[in-house]
Amino acid sequence: MGNARTGRSIDAALRRKGFRRVMDGKHIQYFFQTVDGHDSTIMTFVSHGMMGISIGSPLIAQMARQLHLTKAQFLALIDCPLDEEGYRTILCGQGFDV
Repeated sequence: MGNARTGRSIDAALRRKGFRRVMDGKHIQYFFQTVDGHDSTIMTFVSHGMMGISIGSPLIAQMARQLHLTKAQFLALIDCPLDEEGYRTILCGQGFDV
């Protein structure tokens, strides 16, 4: 499937995987929720204008870094082989309390 993903597919996948979406004037922010439902410090965002278009490799890599994942792990998170529990395991292994 290559490295590009649509903004809509990223939005849907993040919301299914434990992220809370917050919309402001220019961006849509995604905050990863702790198991008790609070926002963690882990977040990423996309511009409103990116929702209907393909997001390319450079922005995919930036979002992966923001979520403390490799690019391959981020794509797995979006494409569904990596579920919320698996993502939590990765973060806990890096010392995050999520």
